[in-house]
Amino acid sequence: MHLRCGASGRAVVPIGARGRTAHGGVHEIATVVDAALHGLDVRRSGHIDASLTRLNTYSPMRVGADVLAACSIAALRAAAEAAGQPLFRYLRPEAARVPRVMATTLVAAAPDTALARLSVMPIAAAGAEEALDACAAVHAAVAAASSPPPRGAVPSFEDDERGLDALATAIERAGLVPGGEIVIVAELNALRDDASARGPRGELLAGWVERYPIAVLEDRFAAVDRACAEPHARAGFGSLLRVGSAAPAACDAGLLGEHGGRKLCGAIIAVPEQAGTASDVLAAFEAARRAGWDTAVAADAIGAEDAATVHLAVGWGAGILKLGSVADGANAARWNELLRIDAALARGTRHARRRAAAHRVH
Repeated sequence: MHLRCGASGRAVVPIGARGRTAHGGVHEIATVVDAALHGLDVRRSGHIDASLTRLNTYSPMRVGADVLAACSIAALRAAAEAAGQPLFRYLRPEAARVPRVMATTLVAAAPDTALARLSVMPIAAAGAEEALDACAAVHAAVAAASSPPPRGAVPSFEDDERGLDALATAIERAGLVPGGEIVIVAELNALRDDASARGPRGELLAGWVERYPIAVLEDRFAAVDRACAEPHARAGFGSLLRVGSAAPAACDAGLLGEHGGRKLCGAIIAVPEQAGTASDVLAAFEAARRAGWDTAVAADAIGAEDAATVHLAVGWGAGILKLGSVADGANAARWNELLRIDAALARGTRHARRRAAAHRVH
């Protein structure tokens, strides 16, 4: 995205499915999108996103969601560069912290497991550097205990309970306190047509929550009802269920039943590269916050080495940031950017405290 003042912004997203090609996405941008956005004020992000959304008013297949996401994020970056600010600061001038981080540690190797992947989330880390150290230590412990050694960046499991056992053991071997310093995030596989979250599956999950330091369940399909959930999944949204939260239940407690008197606190999770325009994500986040839900941002698992997701998570004030494996090369840019942002926020906090102290003295 190029501006008349000389500033520019770029975004990298994976091309969607349904047989579309990169050539098709580029053609849409060079023709339909260029004509719709030419001459608009990039500072009016809502106007930019509305213009993008109108392209699909009469033909939903005219422009892909990936194109909408790329152009919307690129416009935000261009506006931030024109303002002489990093993107996170442009979006949220009062930003003072980075989100808690989730890092993928194990992935399912079998299609019939109840769990798709297992992640860890440091909850006692003072900042991004401590969180990265903790996630890396657990990953190293899991990889060292894998037999045979992992072929890719992330070790795999073929049985749910073996995977949970391996991760819980690795946390202890890394010298961390399970449930105290770091917790497990369990991402659920899609419900089969004959499955029910209120039946045996719910009892199974409740048993795991009691036995393992699982604090978050991630439901990629965003609802128990598969029929109404699949459109949300395709739109790049899902849900997180925080187990054992002291907050009032903000979602359907039937997922775990009444086992152990657990309360659930919901959170909406969005993949910006798949969820349409930035305004779409913000609207969903605002609705979630009004309902008492938390918010989370996830980097696209197959996305390119682009750190825009980190800036968006900080700039939107998300509570959780899902970055993928610490051993995946595509995530290195994101982790590095998170470290830079955290360091910049820490410097800003120290400067603000010094100014406040000087003001009190004088």
